[in-house]
Amino acid sequence: MFIELIDVLRCPNAHEESWLVLASRRIDGRDVMEGVLGCPVCAAEFPITEGVVRFGNGSRSGTAGPLANEEDALRLAALLDLASPGGYAMITGSLGKDAPHLAALTDVQLLLVNPPPGIGMGTGLSGFTINPNWTTLPLAPSSSRAIALDDTTTPDQLLAALDVVRPSGRVLAPVALSVPDGVAELARDGRQWLAERRATPRASGIIPLERRK
Repeated sequence: MFIELIDVLRCPNAHEESWLVLASRRIDGRDVMEGVLGCPVCAAEFPITEGVVRFGNGSRSGTAGPLANEEDALRLAALLDLASPGGYAMITGSLGKDAPHLAALTDVQLLLVNPPPGIGMGTGLSGFTINPNWTTLPLAPSSSRAIALDDTTTPDQLLAALDVVRPSGRVLAPVALSVPDGVAELARDGRQWLAERRATPRASGIIPLERRK
């Protein structure tokens, strides 16, 4: 887990939003490979093993999925608009297979949700596991510059993922999902649609004016 990404992680338990405290055991450069994250509110602890934060029982075991593909990585880099450096992009499930190729194409940190087996962390790649039926993500709101959601994503998970995308951030999702309110569709093909999160207008109340005497 890239050490600066720990600032955007949040405790997933049901209480007020809380950042997490790191106790590291092994750091490789700027990547925390072994350690524990603790919640100062509920005292929950979440281990970090091989650079992956274990928030839930999402598993990296089992048979490998489709092989990584450089063309798919180039497509992701273009669709998610990852040419400029800074920030992080979130990639879920099976789409993480292309993350090593994608990391070689961009300086944007890549945060993998339930990364596929065999994907090593570090050098631009971070990850966490979470229950596959998640409906919230342990991330600060409006913190991600882009998200790519795999074919297992449910409508509720799409809405939860949108909460962590910043205004004008890119959203790539399977065509089986309807485009929700709050995003503007940019393009689609037979596999996926691409959209941009709209900026949320800031609420403005009525300010009373008084004549000075």
